[in-house]
Amino acid sequence: MSVNLPESLATFDTEYCADSLEFYPFNDTQRFLVGTYQLLKDGNAQANQEELTSSDATRVGRIYVCDAIDTDGGMRIIERQRIETSAIFDIKWSYNNVDGKHLAGVACADGSLAIYSANNQSDAEFLSPVCTNIASSMCCSLDWSNRRVSTSTPRVVTSYSDGQLQLLQLSESSLTEVCQWQGHDLEAWIAAFDYWTPDIVYSGGDDARLKGWDTRIGPHPVFNSRRHQAGVCSIQSNFHREHILATGSYDEHVFVWDTRNMRMPVQEYNVGG
Repeated sequence: MSVNLPESLATFDTEYCADSLEFYPFNDTQRFLVGTYQLLKDGNAQANQEELTSSDATRVGRIYVCDAIDTDGGMRIIERQRIETSAIFDIKWSYNNVDGKHLAGVACADGSLAIYSANNQSDAEFLSPVCTNIASSMCCSLDWSNRRVSTSTPRVVTSYSDGQLQLLQLSESSLTEVCQWQGHDLEAWIAAFDYWTPDIVYSGGDDARLKGWDTRIGPHPVFNSRRHQAGVCSIQSNFHREHILATGSYDEHVFVWDTRNMRMPVQEYNVGG
């Protein structure tokens, strides 16, 4: 069976490993953010990074602000700004303005959730820091509660390498903890809101558990699924259709769920890697 591979239109050397990319969702420009991650030992990038431990390695990262530009010679990627950070695990835009600002959240290996504001008047200083929340373990993921409904006080859910989950509220350019709880026995790779009912949070961990939480009633899961056979690393609520949830795992399967019945997925795809 032949496979049609997509055509490469342009390339850009990020130097460090690129593990997160988010297009700017507020206009028709081809602007995007790239988050990178690298383990360093003695100031040098390592080829065999699995041999490094957290005690002898430094995790560094970088945010790139880039534009994809169509030219007569084809597409080019232009770097507009770079920001040195700790290693980045996740980047997500708030898809609705917050007090008139376009905001992006960045989850980093130093435990920080950093919120940045976009400035359309400057390419060189497109992103500027707004506020930061620091935890004691690596911040693996984030999600915004306001994907469908705009609010001046959105909530942000984060997950951590010690299995903790944290719910934060953004108000007047500061982050305040709403609650924090132990969600998983191993790394909590991913946390995400149900965009139709933002009081509901989903999480996935290296313990192969997919869990649902009602943040109104305390730290007890409303479901605890072991349908995946390996670590759960991706969760996405469908903001176009209510009750539809997609999850991904190291077991190479993508499941589509009806959130009204989380005992069994309604569709299953073996993506083969």
